[in-house]
Amino acid sequence: MSDEPLVPGPLYGLRTWIVVSEDGHERLKGLHQGDAWPPGDGWFEAYCTGAGKHRPPGRECTCGIHAWHPTLKSARRVLASRGEIAGLIEARGAVEVHEEGFRAEGARPYALVSTPSRNGKRVGRLAEAYATQVIEVRSPQELLTWCRERGLGLDERVVAELLGPEHTVQSARCKRRRWRNNVLRVAAVLAIAAILIAIGTQLHEPSGPRTLYGRTGEIHTH
Repeated sequence: MSDEPLVPGPLYGLRTWIVVSEDGHERLKGLHQGDAWPPGDGWFEAYCTGAGKHRPPGRECTCGIHAWHPTLKSARRVLASRGEIAGLIEARGAVEVHEEGFRAEGARPYALVSTPSRNGKRVGRLAEAYATQVIEVRSPQELLTWCRERGLGLDERVVAELLGPEHTVQSARCKRRRWRNNVLRVAAVLAIAAILIAIGTQLHEPSGPRTLYGRTGEIHTH
């Protein structure tokens, strides 16, 4: 059973959507959810499609509305998805907190993000359709600063307190293990590359005098 804490909303997090057409209108839709989010200031209510059919977010399930805590890493992640619309959600109801984000029972768009490299007019139309605001930023750091200045989202310290010291220790161990595995993989790749280079060197034509045969007869090279 999962030990992640369930906390009451509202809670704010970063995420992305894709844009779909519904009755000739642009609508936001989750990448892994079947329904478009309701326009206006309505709430999108999560539902479980698994065998249990329980109320999201279930402890032994992945159901619920997913979002990331506002961090520099998550800001980079949402802004890197050029084919998607980035934004900040306001979550309500039961919320299960994880180290990098959370799963919520219900949510609605709190703000949509516009950058110089995105279609600003489309973001503006969607913000109007969802009765929300537009955040104009030029970098992930500006997006994170916007969230921090308004006290939106849980910072790393609060998340660590919610998850408890045992989770912090386990997370540190997992990070060290991933770092060691990455180092070993890089070392293995370098070793294989060195072996291939050595084999390729041995397969080169031997040095020394050689005799070639051309149209004018034998040609001796050194």
